[in-house]
Amino acid sequence: MRATPLGPLLLLLACPLAAQETPPPVRGVIEGQGFTKIAIAIPNAKAAGGTSALAQELVETVRADLDFSGYFDVLSPTLYGMVETSPSRGNVQNGVPYQAWQEIGAAGVAFTEVALAGGKLDVQAMVHDAPTKTLVLARRYGGSSDAVRRVAHQIADDIVTAFTGQKGIAMSRIAFVSGHKDAKEVYLMDYDGQRIRRITSSGVLNLSPAWSPDAHKIAFVSWRGGRPGIQVLDDAGKSVRVKTVGGELTSAPEWSPEGRRLVYNSTLDGNSEIYVSDVDSGRSTRLTRSPAIDTSPSFSPNAREIAFTSDRGGTPQIYVMDAEGLNVRRVSFDSSYCDSPAWSPDGSKLAYAARYDGRFDVVVLDMATGKVERLTHGEGNNENPRWSPDGRHLAFASSRAGSYDIYTMQEDGGNVRRHTKGGDAFMPDWR
Repeated sequence: MRATPLGPLLLLLACPLAAQETPPPVRGVIEGQGFTKIAIAIPNAKAAGGTSALAQELVETVRADLDFSGYFDVLSPTLYGMVETSPSRGNVQNGVPYQAWQEIGAAGVAFTEVALAGGKLDVQAMVHDAPTKTLVLARRYGGSSDAVRRVAHQIADDIVTAFTGQKGIAMSRIAFVSGHKDAKEVYLMDYDGQRIRRITSSGVLNLSPAWSPDAHKIAFVSWRGGRPGIQVLDDAGKSVRVKTVGGELTSAPEWSPEGRRLVYNSTLDGNSEIYVSDVDSGRSTRLTRSPAIDTSPSFSPNAREIAFTSDRGGTPQIYVMDAEGLNVRRVSFDSSYCDSPAWSPDGSKLAYAARYDGRFDVVVLDMATGKVERLTHGEGNNENPRWSPDGRHLAFASSRAGSYDIYTMQEDGGNVRRHTKGGDAFMPDWR
């Protein structure tokens, strides 16, 4: 199989260089829901000769990233001119009129400078906490001249960490499937739908991409060779076929949290059962033994449980079993048809697709309380939900605009955004 190497896609293109000075400890860690967003100002970047377009793209990307994160309220640039005319402008510390920025409501201010050195980007970011009058982030970033968006994503993630203590997701990517000529191929895009690129070129059916925990590999189902099997594509562009038990249909691979095993389903014995394979040895162990169809397995983040879809009760529903295949119990009861479970990163919730009035919607089950929250409401079919790395957003495929496309939304169903258009895109996985 010819494939586009994942190396430059999976590795950080804009590596932070040595910090200019050590930031103080994080002043507050945001946890849970209901917190007040942090108001932040992001003035236009200073641009050295010939970099004005790059500087504008950088700043607009950082603003969009922080807005998407849900942690920040990015203040309108129309307010920034008021700082220049504020009577408090003369009250300057560390070169920054902190009081003037607070007067327009800014708790944080992020200054950036963009230059080109030897054809390479040279970006500096200085981020201040206005109420405490402190510098919380001082870093220099480098990368190729076409890596400005990746540099911006890294700056945004660093700002998230500096103010909240949490990891940002701007550097994350979404893998998905879309049609290409007569085939279905695997694609990657940045979390915001930008920089879409195809990473398989087999000319056959390729489905169900699944990121490895370290984001250096993608497992997927491929019909290369005429019969479906599991391929693993690494960040050097090398694709290998994983040894499985065989059968007419092998599908739905998902990685274990430590990245050494793949759980999948196979029809080796006539009906679909769930197996787990040790990737290095190729040894598979059968986990389910039921005359029903068992499919769509998903490891819990602690590797102790596996959620899956089964119609052993008469209709497809979500079940959970121990990682050894024992203690099987049904957990979905809200719909006559449920499928495609996905654990939240902390293991407290399961997202899945449930059918209501003939259409599929994304729902989230709280594992502790059993409460189900419906996030979509009949806008076409909404399927294959997958969590963002921070557990605050979900990617899913939806037919609400006609053909299937990839969308994201907040974990409460708000802020729905469309990321692909007209390509029949489905089966997202976010890492």
